[in-house]
Amino acid sequence: MFDVRSIVIGIILMLRKYTCINITIYEESSDEDYKNGIMALPLIGLAIGFTAFLIASLEFVYDGFFVSVLVLGFYCIVTKGVNLTDTYRTLNYIIKPKNQSEQIVGIIGTTIVLLLYFSLFRIVPVTSLIIMPVAGYSSLIILSPVIRRNKDITSIMKHCGKYHNIAAFAVSFLLAAVFNYKLVIPLSLTYMISGFVVSYLDKKIKVLPNSVEGLIVEAAQLIFLTISYLIRI
Repeated sequence: MFDVRSIVIGIILMLRKYTCINITIYEESSDEDYKNGIMALPLIGLAIGFTAFLIASLEFVYDGFFVSVLVLGFYCIVTKGVNLTDTYRTLNYIIKPKNQSEQIVGIIGTTIVLLLYFSLFRIVPVTSLIIMPVAGYSSLIILSPVIRRNKDITSIMKHCGKYHNIAAFAVSFLLAAVFNYKLVIPLSLTYMISGFVVSYLDKKIKVLPNSVEGLIVEAAQLIFLTISYLIRI
């Protein structure tokens, strides 16, 4: 039987972590709440992506440069830059693990990510923007079994179970098929490439940083957009 209270708390926890929506919880949360809220991530991604799609549709009226700035600004604001911040921290950790005060790698990496977003937002089909966050958050769930390191330090991946993985696959592909069935191809390739890269890095990194989740989300989104453009969806 579903625990509605736990599901609601779990959804609120996901919103507080990955969006600018900050709803106060007056009860202490548990691991079960996180587990019940994880499957809200693809739907949260859908809400973000659909709003980005509406903004990108303004390209018919305004200059593409201006619209790309609006889309990127919306994405950074609504997500509070959480995943970008995690990307910055993870890059510093991976490249310079013995000196975490070294910031140049993270700065350059985050700047490149933002420039890639800005460029891709202008050239990909607008329907790709709907699925982009869905692909990012679903990848976080789907790739959790690929990582063999101790995931206790992570906040989401340590709670992902087999039913989360199956549901994330099903929901993401269903949404892609609904909005543009051709997006199933880049979505499949995104999961395959992300899985290969994460598996490779998992063997190289001795300790898994808790910020790796944000890097996975951002990397999956960029891979998805890039493939969508390259195969001319």
